[in-house]
Amino acid sequence: MGDTLTRFPLLSGLDAPHEIAAMTDAQRQALAAEMRAAIIDTVSQTGGHLGASLGTVELTIALHAELQSPRDRIVWDVGHQAYGHKLLTGRLDGFCTLRQHGGISGFLRRVESEHDVMGAGHASTSISYATGLAEAERHARQGSRAVCVIGDGALTGGMAYEGLNQAGHLGTPITVVLNDNGMSISENVGALSKLFQRVRVDPTLTRVREELERGLARLPGATEIGGKVRDATKSLWFVPGALFEALGFAYIGPIDGHDIEGVRRALRTTLEMDRPVVLHVKTVKGRGYAPAEADGEAMHGATPFVIESGKAAGKKAAGPPTYTEVFGRALVREAERDPRVIGITAAML
Repeated sequence: MGDTLTRFPLLSGLDAPHEIAAMTDAQRQALAAEMRAAIIDTVSQTGGHLGASLGTVELTIALHAELQSPRDRIVWDVGHQAYGHKLLTGRLDGFCTLRQHGGISGFLRRVESEHDVMGAGHASTSISYATGLAEAERHARQGSRAVCVIGDGALTGGMAYEGLNQAGHLGTPITVVLNDNGMSISENVGALSKLFQRVRVDPTLTRVREELERGLARLPGATEIGGKVRDATKSLWFVPGALFEALGFAYIGPIDGHDIEGVRRALRTTLEMDRPVVLHVKTVKGRGYAPAEADGEAMHGATPFVIESGKAAGKKAAGPPTYTEVFGRALVREAERDPRVIGITAAML
């Protein structure tokens, strides 16, 4: 990656990630640019999960500005959103070894850093994990906080709802950051995806809700009557917050996940509430790198590529087929032979 001190002065100068809080707005924006450049440079050489981590750069900066990691726990779900987190937590010099033998892991790895709270790569586990951490801290009375970042794709997994169910029941003081970019490995499908998509394309829903709540707050008896009217109206408009609030969570959003100061303000609000909260942020997968923004699926798990074009850097010499290729071909042959065969895949078709 060349001279990191010259190319990435802000990243190189960080002794601890919470030092970001003392930066100016302009410095945090410059830091975001450095992080994107470092991620693109490395992944173009090593391959890796490019789009997801480019989409969380500003969110990662906001999280570390408002939290004192590792005392405060940031749980990433899934781990391939967290390249920026690695850069902010002392791994810039070794980042060029990403996914190489003996190098930096492509996911979170507890033995790699005290800032890596959980070692899981995939998926839907963060809410349960953060709930356990927060409940342990509540009993120990040490005052640390737990925040988890879960993608809208990971939120389709059943374990995510076990975590929501338990945290809502206990009133666990956690912040669940829902990183909503409309993508998993490929474009999301399913009922939840349709719900979130409606909010993304129709900001009127959010504006109506905000205006309603401001108006109700001014009415006599606003706490009791306003709450009932608000809940009924949310159900009528089918706002995503109604789902989470029915499970015992407060809901904030959706907000622009690329607005560092906006995310920081929202995080401060959630951390002061001392209850379970969902903070819904909207991001763009591949943000800041045109080829990744244009083709989020191809740049999800990228092979080495030419930065200027985003095209593959060259094909490797032919070797034996992978297990995935062998299994896929065999399954297709069986399906062609027997129409009763149905393939069910969790992610990569």
